[in-house]
Amino acid sequence: MRISRTLLVLLAAALLPLGVPAQPSHYTFTQIADVNDYAGYFEAGTITNHGDILFAPGLLNPPNSEGVLLWRKGMPTSIASGGQGLPGGGIMGYTLSPVQMNDHGEAGFIVSRDGPGVFPSPPDHPTGWNAGVYRYNSRTGITPVMIPGTPAPGGGSFWGSFFLVTINNRGDVYFPGIICTTSTVSFPTQSCPDGRPGVLTYGAYKADAKGTISPMVVPGDPAPSGSYFDFVHGPATNPRGDFAFTGHVFTDGCGNAGLIYCWDSVFLKKSRSGKIVEIARVGQPSPVPGRNFGPAFGPLLTPDGDVAFIADVSLAGDFSEPSVFFHSKGRTIVIAAPGYYMPGGGRFARTGFNNQSVAINNAGDIVFNAALMDGTQGIYLWRDGHLSLVAKTGTYVGKNRIANVDQGAGDTQVAINDAGQILFSAAYQAGGGGLLVATPK
Repeated sequence: MRISRTLLVLLAAALLPLGVPAQPSHYTFTQIADVNDYAGYFEAGTITNHGDILFAPGLLNPPNSEGVLLWRKGMPTSIASGGQGLPGGGIMGYTLSPVQMNDHGEAGFIVSRDGPGVFPSPPDHPTGWNAGVYRYNSRTGITPVMIPGTPAPGGGSFWGSFFLVTINNRGDVYFPGIICTTSTVSFPTQSCPDGRPGVLTYGAYKADAKGTISPMVVPGDPAPSGSYFDFVHGPATNPRGDFAFTGHVFTDGCGNAGLIYCWDSVFLKKSRSGKIVEIARVGQPSPVPGRNFGPAFGPLLTPDGDVAFIADVSLAGDFSEPSVFFHSKGRTIVIAAPGYYMPGGGRFARTGFNNQSVAINNAGDIVFNAALMDGTQGIYLWRDGHLSLVAKTGTYVGKNRIANVDQGAGDTQVAINDAGQILFSAAYQAGGGGLLVATPK
């Protein structure tokens, strides 16, 4: 879900220097969708190893809603659209992106169920209240994985979901769910709506291909260092069943407390042992000299269990410097942090705030968006220890030249497949914009 950015587009286009020289690129660019056909933005989801693309744009009709679209062999197909009735009840409004697809053409997505114009972040309920989790394939269409009222493992029911779903090639869907816990929590509480003991929080779950839901990590589960988790979300997995997630440990400082929110950390649950290890813990030293980890989120896994993630390293703890990291074999390295010189010119200021501002493929190639200190923006690739430029302000993509990525906000969602094709969106200096695929030459 994202508020329309038309005004931001116009302001950014007016402020950007049109004389920025085009940068050489080792990619060819294909526009698969035109922003003028949509409500000002795209939310890139997946580019599969077959070249299928799943994305979630803002819609013109009905206004104030989003859709889930599949682009395959040059043809877009609407899977779900704002205003449509959902199986199990409810009217689709917005996606809680990113939307995801496996290599067998099976999609997983989370959407609000209160219709267009009703944001999934109501002031009196947690974000994702009344949202549902769904799967799609061409044989069965859309089927619910979890909708509010579905029994939750351990008792009680689900009340909604949150951002970020994952679907693997076995058809397992990993998702966050709003549940009730009797554990003491660090954030402002809201009582269970059905009168049961406890308060609302988030847990992380798996629904297998048959629909059986099981917990992965939930509030009350032991955390490293002897405390316990009081909320968990942001699930990611790999073929061997390792599970990366975002969560908060009860004894850690809360930071900017909100309804079911404290500054969170990234963890990895290993499939073979079930052991949970810290990847990036709030308040602990980061590999950026003199900087501790602030909120960390958006973990992504390789088949070997390596983890790419985003963490803020600002001294003020104000989310102003989200940076890109990679954890492998017990060691965390910096991919990009404030002040780093970037290929193609400029110095890194921050990456985006979306869970999928960073993406990784099975080979461990990492793609991410970046806002630079000179006001320009770009898409970059890290491979085998080396950074390279994919595209930035001034790069020609076909007949158009990039003004910024993601229509002025600098936080486009990105995706990458094993062939190195990269999915992202950009606004053009001459106006308009597109959802683009960058293919290595």
